[in-house]
Amino acid sequence: MKKLIYLTLVIAAMNSCSKEESPDITEPEVTVTDADGNIYNTITVGNQVWMAENLKTTSYNDGTPIIQYQHQVDVWHDNVTQNGYYQWADNEFDTLPFDYYGVMYNHFAIESGMLAPEGWRIPTIQDFMELENYLSNNGQAGTEATALKSTTGWVANYNGTDNIGFTGLPNGYVASNGSYFQAQICVWATSAVNSQTQKRTVVSLFDEPTILFPAHAIELGSGIRCIKE
Repeated sequence: MKKLIYLTLVIAAMNSCSKEESPDITEPEVTVTDADGNIYNTITVGNQVWMAENLKTTSYNDGTPIIQYQHQVDVWHDNVTQNGYYQWADNEFDTLPFDYYGVMYNHFAIESGMLAPEGWRIPTIQDFMELENYLSNNGQAGTEATALKSTTGWVANYNGTDNIGFTGLPNGYVASNGSYFQAQICVWATSAVNSQTQKRTVVSLFDEPTILFPAHAIELGSGIRCIKE
């Protein structure tokens, strides 16, 4: 009888410890807030912490408003004024919120160094390559772009698997004349600008299963996905 009581107590103690140490108990979700008060979910991928949504601030991180671009009124890329502009990534689905795809920024807004919330920044090429390597080393070799894409929002053959909750959406791009194109492509800016060629390396998710790293003229506008410092 004593042995039975002792065994019961031991099992109870073990169950108590396992509950306290259970890996199923998750930490509270971490969020970040921008200068406009927009709240973003974040995800941890290996040693990196990323926003799980495209940036949609219309103010710099010191509170200064960014100029909203007006087509055929403003010059999207004006080397004289060097004004930072933004425009909303439009969408053809009336049921979606107007800010669903985030904001598109021009070169001078990106180069201001004041788009990301304090403690965050625009990613480097190396940041995205580290993300790519993480996916490749965790069962997504050759399908890294598919793993980053959202499961809906793309045309049927372009939808992704969203394996880590990155939810890459087809936010399109802004042409050098300021015209927005809602193409079936996801474009995120990096901080990499070649001063000789006047091109910025961007990250693209398109019709291929792998991530693309093309260099485009700095006049083109794109979305931003921030990473934690």
